[in-house]
Amino acid sequence: MSRSMGASGNLRVLLGWTALLYTVFVVYGSLVPLKFHALPWDEAVARFGAIPFLKLGIGSRADWVANLLLFIPLSFLWLGALSAGRSRLLRALATLALIPAAAALSIGIEFTQLFFPQRTVSQNDILAEALGGIIGVLAWWGAGGRFVDWLQSWRHTHARAALAERLAWAYLAGVLVYNVLPLDLTISLVEIFHKWQDGKVNLIPFGRLPGDAAYALYEIATDALIWAPLALLWRLDGTRSAWRAWGMTLATATAVEIMQLFVFSRVSDVTDLFTAAVGAALGSVIGGWLAAREAPAGRPPRAAAPPAQAGGAAGWLPFALAAGWLAVLLFVFWFPFDFRTDGAFIKSRLDFLQRVPFEVYYIGTEYRAITEVLRKTLFFAPLGGLLAWGVARQPWRWRSPLFALAMLVLAGMPAVIELGQVMLPHKIADTTDWLLAWLGGLAGYGMARRMLRAPRHAVPVRTAVDAAAVSPYPAPRTRWHLPLMLGGLTVLFWSAAHAPFVPYNVRELLRHDAPWLSALLLALACYWLAVWPVWLARRRVSGLFRQGQLPLGLLMYGGMAFLLLAAAVPDESLYDLAGSPVHQWPGQWELGLRWVALLAVPGALLYLAAQTVRRWRGRRLGAGHFWAVVPVLLLAYWGIVAQAATDNLTELMAVPRPLAFVALCAWLYVLFLAAAWLASPLPAAQRTRQLAAVLASLPLAALFLHLGLAGEIDKYGQQFSALQFLLSADRQHYAAQPVIWLRYSALHVLVIAALASLQWPHFRATPRLHSQVPHASH
Repeated sequence: MSRSMGASGNLRVLLGWTALLYTVFVVYGSLVPLKFHALPWDEAVARFGAIPFLKLGIGSRADWVANLLLFIPLSFLWLGALSAGRSRLLRALATLALIPAAAALSIGIEFTQLFFPQRTVSQNDILAEALGGIIGVLAWWGAGGRFVDWLQSWRHTHARAALAERLAWAYLAGVLVYNVLPLDLTISLVEIFHKWQDGKVNLIPFGRLPGDAAYALYEIATDALIWAPLALLWRLDGTRSAWRAWGMTLATATAVEIMQLFVFSRVSDVTDLFTAAVGAALGSVIGGWLAAREAPAGRPPRAAAPPAQAGGAAGWLPFALAAGWLAVLLFVFWFPFDFRTDGAFIKSRLDFLQRVPFEVYYIGTEYRAITEVLRKTLFFAPLGGLLAWGVARQPWRWRSPLFALAMLVLAGMPAVIELGQVMLPHKIADTTDWLLAWLGGLAGYGMARRMLRAPRHAVPVRTAVDAAAVSPYPAPRTRWHLPLMLGGLTVLFWSAAHAPFVPYNVRELLRHDAPWLSALLLALACYWLAVWPVWLARRRVSGLFRQGQLPLGLLMYGGMAFLLLAAAVPDESLYDLAGSPVHQWPGQWELGLRWVALLAVPGALLYLAAQTVRRWRGRRLGAGHFWAVVPVLLLAYWGIVAQAATDNLTELMAVPRPLAFVALCAWLYVLFLAAAWLASPLPAAQRTRQLAAVLASLPLAALFLHLGLAGEIDKYGQQFSALQFLLSADRQHYAAQPVIWLRYSALHVLVIAALASLQWPHFRATPRLHSQVPHASH
């Protein structure tokens, strides 16, 4: 127990320091270039109260996403530092503190930027950063346990092949993230056509190379070398052939080029496939050579490889390769070698010593800054790896002085390169580049040292499988579930918006300027609305804590859904259901809270349906799992009906409205219960019962819907029922009642099928076990 508590404490300390350093980075990066301009306090407050909410176009979309992504690791790391290894109650309290703290930090940063005129202040940044903070908290709740396990696993002894596999997937993740930057994503056919017209889609191999032969060679070489490490690491796994590693790398490069087609500012070039093929072949050959050295023929496997002793020229081969790489670095960063040595020119170039770190990177775009960061670090990482390899091959008595010499080279060579760039008119010398190059060299040294010290072969720790972890149902294949569901829903919403028989209020949901992006965000919102309550219901926590977890979970549920819907649909569509703001609250707080109250109803009933099905399947659930829904629904009724800002919803309800609200909740519960029952795993012999339940839900749901909706509404100079208003194509042509009920029947079955399709992996997946929670509580 003490060892477990000590490990958790050490992990929290590590996460705490990481979170603190990242917070400093966020604040510093938000204020660069640190050119302070004094401003009276009253004027600053007045300016901050009038900051605008900007309409974002394709050029500003990347800035908004960058601010959102900036705050996700912030709240993720801080929640881990405060709650890793602790009880769920402390985690909940930390969550309640972190969400407003992240929002307060965002507001504080934006307010402080008023004193730095180079920065742009807007409500968009606050919204994006607050949303990023919420996503980071949710990410820890969903994946924090696995992240902790992953971190702690690095303390164990791994074979070199296992380390190579881990590094390969980490490198692949970095490559994929970089290639979708600057995140100005688009699925608009018009914008993709403009990208084609601008020459950003090239189908002619080697048709866009620079005219200068040296620059063309540099571009081809760098594009090829990007893919060499991935193929090398995959080949080091020892289980993949050279052709398989080459094919996996080339397939990944092809997928990246297809992805870049939907990044507006990036160039999709078929030349990259040819360079990737060359880089993959190079990495596969070198990886195969290294893997063969790790498993010599005729020798039994050893737990660890003793360091090679110096023997002739072979012991100094890594240092010779490091010297050759230094020559490559000098060529890359000093070409075309047009040095100027006159004193006046050199003196005018020494102003870089007065710049604050990352000031030059602020001048350009985020994509350009990240490109330069990766360029400096990745170019110097091989130098560190070669030096680590050389030190490891020497006798013990030489390792200390050689290690000191390696550290001197890693710090001194970037400085020499930057000082040389002072004399090159077309180069920019910067202390930030020296820092990044030095850190890249240290990272390469550290990774190579860890790889060399690892045993060559894995030592099996256990061979038995815990019988308690075996599920009676096969594990579902969910790898492609999310992209398939999102893609299908996106196409469905886009098609519905263009179908003449669909009600007009549905056709008006998509934004006209970016219909495909709007459909995608709407699909993401629907996925979130369908899945989050099921995930919440399956959390293994005590009944007492669950009663507090449900309101908090539904608050996050409604808030996240509102942010997605606000980005997906026009404001008029949001006002149609919740009403225009009637209070003088800043921003969209009133509209957001009204939507949180509105979405609490389906969220609570989806949660209740999931718990009901789990109870039918034999789970031991206390009454608190079910009765916790009642206060949520009462509060939602107060916000939706009693304090309604519009009669768009209340006029559709029958009278008396409290009974109508109960009937509508019963209708939703029947609908959600049928979907949950269809999504839950049952033996093949009982699957007919699932289909029978879906069919039986139709008349019962229709009865509750008939009791909950108004049978006659007098408006627009006409008389019609609530169902006619909702399911007719337009206000001028109300369908007859038989047609309306036929349409509802089809919609009823479609909604149940869609919900079941979205939810089934979450019913079949084995929930994560937590040692802090007794089994009886579940």
